[in-house]
Amino acid sequence: MPASPLDAVGSPARGRVRRQVFVCGDLHNLGDLKLLLQNLALTEGRGGIVRRWAPLPAEIERQVITAGGELVSGRAVLGFARRAFGAQIVLGGGQLVRDNVSIAALVGLLLAIVSARLGGGALVTRGLGVSVIRSPLRRALWQAILAQCGVVNLRDEGSSKNLERLFPGKARAVHADMVFLPTGGAHAIIPGGGPRRWIIVAPCADPSEGRSIEGDALDAVVARALDRLPGAGLAIACHDPRACMDKAVAARLVARWPDREITVFDGYDLARLVTLYREAALVVTNRLHALIFAILADAPALAVEDGTAKVRVVADRFDVPVLPREGRTAAGACLDAALSFDRLSRRRMRQNLALSAARNL
Repeated sequence: MPASPLDAVGSPARGRVRRQVFVCGDLHNLGDLKLLLQNLALTEGRGGIVRRWAPLPAEIERQVITAGGELVSGRAVLGFARRAFGAQIVLGGGQLVRDNVSIAALVGLLLAIVSARLGGGALVTRGLGVSVIRSPLRRALWQAILAQCGVVNLRDEGSSKNLERLFPGKARAVHADMVFLPTGGAHAIIPGGGPRRWIIVAPCADPSEGRSIEGDALDAVVARALDRLPGAGLAIACHDPRACMDKAVAARLVARWPDREITVFDGYDLARLVTLYREAALVVTNRLHALIFAILADAPALAVEDGTAKVRVVADRFDVPVLPREGRTAAGACLDAALSFDRLSRRRMRQNLALSAARNL
């Protein structure tokens, strides 16, 4: 059986429950916010310290505080290390081992882990995503950080391969993305029983990786979807609502489709985003957690190929059709496949991955 959340941090029979310090992704991204709120839900009301690096919108801070999190700046390196003394540091879930993390952030994290261990604490990982690390200095710092935990718990095979390149021979276990683990609260994503009234486009743009959802294939599949689902409205879901991120893509899509009536969801309220997915008649996305949100909500989903392996892995596992970004001629067949998905098979896979995600604990 999967370990209980209490087993992960100690039980009265085995010693005192340690304070937890959560090191998460960028909380401007609502996928990373969901992963953090799940971690806080697993504390069963004890809450914990949440490291933040950049200033956050008030709405994000409200959700973290309501869930029991105490936001502490990681930029105050020594102060954060003192707060971490003797704690259990939880790294993940999410794609945190990246090549674009600042050197200051990595040094600060390493000092906090050393402080935690000096006080009898530890570093644990949950559903960690690992990218290719090319910078020699970042490689050395990530090796030093990950050396502090016994086993690195990973979310997928791609992360396992990248970890082997980064840290050959490091003990690892491949489980599943933590977002598949059911937890309570307003952030919980469950199949909705109400009307399916939205065709959702959830973009992810990353110019550094050449990622984009925009193209002729998206135009074609949206046009066909509006014909096939005449009662559904068209919505753009901004998982990272900053002006320079998804909101910029949303503005381009609104300009690209001037004859469409489009609703843009560009706030930081995770519960509102979850409700949107529960009401989805179709989700079209190149974003990993948007695809998983659709799967958890039992909504038809279609992935747009942008060269990102992590999206393809989840799409293949759940038999979600993948549309080439310039594959206009394939739009009809992909839409048909998306709308006629096997609900029973998908439910079984969700259950399997929920069990696998629990093993991260």
